[in-house]
Amino acid sequence: MNLEEKVKLFISRLDKIKMMWMKRLISAGLAFLFCLTLLEAKDFRIEWSGGLFYPTEKAFRSIYGEGIIYGLDVSRYMGKNLEFHIACRYFTKKGRLTFTQEKTTIKLLPLSADLRYIFLKRKVNLYAGAGLIYDLFEEKNPIGKVREHNLGYTIKIGAYKKMRGFKKIIKALIVDFQIEYHYCKMRPVEIRFDAGGTSVGIALGTEF
Repeated sequence: MNLEEKVKLFISRLDKIKMMWMKRLISAGLAFLFCLTLLEAKDFRIEWSGGLFYPTEKAFRSIYGEGIIYGLDVSRYMGKNLEFHIACRYFTKKGRLTFTQEKTTIKLLPLSADLRYIFLKRKVNLYAGAGLIYDLFEEKNPIGKVREHNLGYTIKIGAYKKMRGFKKIIKALIVDFQIEYHYCKMRPVEIRFDAGGTSVGIALGTEF
């Protein structure tokens, strides 16, 4: 094995170690939030969302276009207008390859953890936040299957309103309007591209 091959092997091992620790960090964050909710089920929200996902990458859009993205959001009030928020999104779309026109399918599973600041807490609560996102990518077509994953960042703004009067069913109905941008560079098959984009949607949920 020559020096160049040794360097490539070393870099490959470093990447695997880095991704392992990224997964552990996100898992630890999820476990931390879960423990908090078990200790005190207070100021805790859960929401189901749906919206339109607009990919940033032009080549991505030329094959798959825009589409519906679904999600689950969990938030917990941390005090001083801060919320710890985690989210899981799911996007899948079918398209056709540019040259061969063969059918192809893509799946994205972004997992994010961020802090949000709540301001103008009146009838409608406005918020803004930022954090990390771990994107799982899969593309499947007659040429083959490609899987990739990487860490990126996410920025979110939105507004939510609590509607009381549902005590016989739930504590409160929450309507949440969300705008999110996320960036995540990937490199499947030696081609670098951004798997992120902008999503605009609405979520419905409740609090405990």
